[in-house]
Amino acid sequence: MKTHITFVRRSFCALIAGLLIGCDSETQSYPLDKELARASVKRAMQAWVDGKQPKDLKPDVIVGDSGWEAGKKLLSFEILPEEFTDGSNLHITVVRKFDGGGKSGESKVTYIVGTSPVVTIFPQ
Repeated sequence: MKTHITFVRRSFCALIAGLLIGCDSETQSYPLDKELARASVKRAMQAWVDGKQPKDLKPDVIVGDSGWEAGKKLLSFEILPEEFTDGSNLHITVVRKFDGGGKSGESKVTYIVGTSPVVTIFPQ
């Protein structure tokens, strides 16, 4: 009986310790610099218009846009005033005009921009 009580007591202590260690509900929040986020999107879009590649912005800015990486030609862009933050990222909407081989196409995309620990720009 004493062995059973010791086992239950140790199991209970292990359970409580596990819960205390695993109950850290805080998630790490990275600081957001809104001005840097806006400037970085403008810099990236202008680099695309100028015929540069996403790798040309590294290591300062990391851009992950499949259209750009696939070689789509961006003719122009407009950064819209509609934006919002989720705390760590700024969501910036951009209207992009592409050269479609004789016909131009337009798309509207929201980029998720983080500024810490590095600037990252990815379409939503």
